[in-house]
Amino acid sequence: MVPDRQSIDVTRHDRVTVVFFRNELDLEDTTEATLALSRALTDAGTAGTLLDLADLTFADSTQLNVILRAHAEHQDAQRPFVLAGPYHPGIARLFEVTGVTTVLELTDTHSDGVRRVQALDSAKTSAPDEAGH
Repeated sequence: MVPDRQSIDVTRHDRVTVVFFRNELDLEDTTEATLALSRALTDAGTAGTLLDLADLTFADSTQLNVILRAHAEHQDAQRPFVLAGPYHPGIARLFEVTGVTTVLELTDTHSDGVRRVQALDSAKTSAPDEAGH
């Protein structure tokens, strides 16, 4: 891991909470990663969350679980949750082998991800409410 650079960071971009996972994340980073994604989920001033993985070179199964849990929590809250690449070959392989490419909303770039969060939010706000939701 590169000591001069934070591995996890949270910012805002065009009403989107952006969480950056960088370098290598493993079991030791689980709490920090979970807190960052939880903070993004509860950011009422934004339309959704973008998880930018372009600079992530390694993640283990615990980090994949953190991402999947965040995805489920965002779905429960009806809040867009999108991942952005480009993905390091090891990360792309982790997603392919585990089959999460069919579950997660993946985009190729940061800007594509921001646009996708905004589009999902617009679709959500323009769709009629379903009874009981």
